[in-house]
Amino acid sequence: MHPLRRHSVSALVVSVVAASLLVGCSGGDHSEALSEDSAQWMSLASAQLGVDGTANHGGGVGGLIAEDGSRTARALVSLEYDLHGPYDVLAVCRSEQKVHLRITELTVDDDGPSALLGQADITCGTSSRIPIDVPAGSDGITLDASTTDRSGRSLFDAVVVTRGAGR
Repeated sequence: MHPLRRHSVSALVVSVVAASLLVGCSGGDHSEALSEDSAQWMSLASAQLGVDGTANHGGGVGGLIAEDGSRTARALVSLEYDLHGPYDVLAVCRSEQKVHLRITELTVDDDGPSALLGQADITCGTSSRIPIDVPAGSDGITLDASTTDRSGRSLFDAVVVTRGAGR
């Protein structure tokens, strides 16, 4: 395939995925629980963030839920495996509000506060790249996503990649 044509096809694919994600951020009937459309969004989001091969180091995806009258909806994912060095966390969301993502060091044996490795306010419909440096000896990382959108339709997807991968 000619390089210019390949670039045009890539631009078209990115535009279609971006438009799909923006549609997911629009309002609607929030009385229904997470449904097939949520599963479809998660699949599209994962494809958008997907980094093949050894650059992909895992991640987390899920719905942000408000519990016990909380003012924020939250999802927490711990990746408990050997990560150390420079990485990027690629993240997308679907919500009527921004989603705040905090990445902290996971220490299984320590009850003290976890070190903050990175954080960002993610504007839904766009992807964010958050650089992190995981110290040697950590037990992994924790992804903590939160939003003030309590509709029950908020979703996030994040994947840890080798620094600079997927650009």
